Amino acid sequence: MASACSPQAGSTDTQVKAEHSGESLIQIRIPDTPFMGLLPIYVAEEKGMFEANGLAVRWIDVRDPGQGAKLMAAGKADFILSTFANLMPMEARQPGTLRFLFPTSETRSDPGSYILVRPDSPITSLVDLRGHSVGTYSGPSQKAYALIVLERLGYRVPEDVQLTQVSTSAQVQGLFGGAFDALFTVEPYGSIALENGARAIATGVRTAIISDPFWLGAGAIPTKVADAQPALVAKLLRALDDAVRYIESHDAEARAVLARRIGTDAAVAERSALYQWVAYPDARQLEQIQAAVDLLHSEELIEAPVAVRSVFAGIGSQ
Repeated sequence: MASACSPQAGSTDTQVKAEHSGESLIQIRIPDTPFMGLLPIYVAEEKGMFEANGLAVRWIDVRDPGQGAKLMAAGKADFILSTFANLMPMEARQPGTLRFLFPTSETRSDPGSYILVRPDSPITSLVDLRGHSVGTYSGPSQKAYALIVLERLGYRVPEDVQLTQVSTSAQVQGLFGGAFDALFTVEPYGSIALENGARAIATGVRTAIISDPFWLGAGAIPTKVADAQPALVAKLLRALDDAVRYIESHDAEARAVLARRIGTDAAVAERSALYQWVAYPDARQLEQIQAAVDLLHSEELIEAPVAVRSVFAGIGSQ
């Protein structure tokens, strides 16, 4: 759900005046793809961390993460927080186009990915999926990880399992409406479905079957934007680092922000697993991220290898 001041995609303004002070803030156009990964951005905006670092957000309302990535590729967005499956193909096709920062992970101790079924479904475990259909939300992200999960479970798509994609907002409705037999989803949609009676046949799917921690994505900024405004990356990282620290120490308040910004109720926000975000990844974390990106290449989900250390910005700068 975009904020009330969401602009039209394609706005080319670069600065906005802070009404209360008259100071120029660097404006960042960000696609609003409402999922758990954006929580630090929502917190940084609502708690004044962007403003304190000389930044202001202009939200772009989009249908799904895939559309957000297209806006970035077209020069109509300045920053996006999305999955590696969504972002890395752009960098693989045109090396040097993007700078990555602020990686995001799911951990087995706080799992946020699920395979869900309807409460009356005959499917009781992952071994029952053969001959059934699995739904995901549209775009390359969930499709890529669903294919990896199903392959590692020994299923071929579409011979053994049919994969169906629907819009992000329709995935829970699609499960209960019978558009598919099982839903491979993430937070907050997993908790929304569970609150409405869905049954989990697997929790922590990505951490159990792909890797733990599962490095799902990061923020990305066009290299030309970072080069044109050298202070932008440092300001952005400071604001997001402050937001992560706030989330860690103000759990209830952060979840209230989540509920408001994604348009869900408090019960869903309360039960949703939170991701882990890192403003300044260390060498070990970068090695883990490299393995996640290499997996996408080995599975032929990106067309060329990408050297993670060369594309991550702000490493080691506080």
